[in-house]
Amino acid sequence: MGEKKELKALQKLNSERIMNEIAGYISDGVPYIDAVVEYAEKNGLEIEVLGEIIRKSPLLKANIYKEAEELNMVEKLVRLPV
Repeated sequence: MGEKKELKALQKLNSERIMNEIAGYISDGVPYIDAVVEYAEKNGLEIEVLGEIIRKSPLLKANIYKEAEELNMVEKLVRLPV
């Protein structure tokens, strides 16, 4: 039972590390989608693996979706004016 808890803690640390590295690319001016793809290629990861991590970050997920909308990669959502 303790082994499962350690595994979850390790996965969380890895997720946080991955998110921090992707944030580093973004802060250097790399677009969100490109940052994720670049990270995956650099570290030999499948995009699907990063997709699971991105789903856990509402802010990153929203920013990627917004960028995809601007690039006409997904259907635009109707939003209320702020």
